[in-house]
Amino acid sequence: MFSGRSSPAVLGSRQISRHRLLAYTVQNRTETKKDSTAYLRMGSGSSSSLAAESHVVIIGGGFGGTHVAKKLKGKNKFTLIDGKECLQHNISALRGAVQPGFASASFIPYSDLVGDNFKRGTVTAIDQSAKTVTLEDSSTINYTTLVIATGTRAPFPGQVPANSDKSDAVSMYDKIIEEIKSSKKIVIIGGGAVGVELAGEIATDYKDKEVTLIHPRDVLVDADIIQKAQKLMKDQLTKLGVNLVLGERVSNLSELPREHTAEMFKVLTDKGTEIEADLVLFCTGAKVNSSAYENSLADKMNERGQLKVTEFLQVEGCEDIYAIGDCNDVKETKMAYRAEQQADLLVSNLVNEANGKAKKPYKPKGVMMVVSLGRNGGIFQFGTSVFGPFMTKKIKSGDLFVKKFYKDWGLKMQKT
Repeated sequence: MFSGRSSPAVLGSRQISRHRLLAYTVQNRTETKKDSTAYLRMGSGSSSSLAAESHVVIIGGGFGGTHVAKKLKGKNKFTLIDGKECLQHNISALRGAVQPGFASASFIPYSDLVGDNFKRGTVTAIDQSAKTVTLEDSSTINYTTLVIATGTRAPFPGQVPANSDKSDAVSMYDKIIEEIKSSKKIVIIGGGAVGVELAGEIATDYKDKEVTLIHPRDVLVDADIIQKAQKLMKDQLTKLGVNLVLGERVSNLSELPREHTAEMFKVLTDKGTEIEADLVLFCTGAKVNSSAYENSLADKMNERGQLKVTEFLQVEGCEDIYAIGDCNDVKETKMAYRAEQQADLLVSNLVNEANGKAKKPYKPKGVMMVVSLGRNGGIFQFGTSVFGPFMTKKIKSGDLFVKKFYKDWGLKMQKT
């Protein structure tokens, strides 16, 4: 179904075409393609390069940072810095926690993406006057333009630790698969996107597991998800067999084991609810990753650790320093798609500025959110329009954008 009550059969053919076109637009990012192509034309239209002496340094190799690199690849000098050796395609991370072999495909080496333009390391300081960044080994890298795209840090299984090697990361997912298989009663703490999608993945693949999701609020995932979508999401989770404990907070968090146990234990809430479990999965505590700039740009941060930026995504008061994605304070739902849109505009503006053309402001977009619940379920909210499993599967739930990522980068995806 497209929504909670309407099926394709009751929609006119023109409406069906519109909705299918919308899904295609979301999946293929065509919304930004036309604009970025136009922005990147300069002079006679034969070049899209910055000045020869330019060097764009990108801190953070998530979706936003790698998208900047993709736009510059083969045209301009750039360096992408990240503490991991691979990009983690974390949109698909939670399927890697239930499907054997899937996690390996969701870790793509930066060397495959950007070759010698990758520098593995952790940035500890930014010197605006010298235009350098300092790494933990005290080495420095000069920049003409700095792009900060450090994203958000979240606990496993949503993300792996900041300095992980691929082999260690994949082993972590192999281990959690075995723990889930061995468990009978699983409690997931946290009803944000990670907790909800993890519950959907487990309940879809393991019908014999008793899955309970505990969340301190009645609203799941994000406050921007409207009531109609909330109901549709909760109904699907309940149909999958997930027990929802909402409006309650876990009170014995520090006492709970961090891995599967042979003996059952109790998870307690502040409302007196007791839930028996042999595995608890922690899906709380996501924070803006500000470690690269929290000392150097402390006065440019808001209370959440995000960098304050202008309409052109430039860090306020900082020449040639920009921030995109989760680590900036643009008021819109934070998601990979939006980070890539910001990356498109940023690179286009850099080219325009280098060629004496006017920059264009970034205009925050309305709500567009796709929450997958296993391979066949989920909700898709576009503004105030809500669609159900049929549309969600076409857009995201089927393969969680992994195949598209490999295709967009011209890489061959390994079999899972």
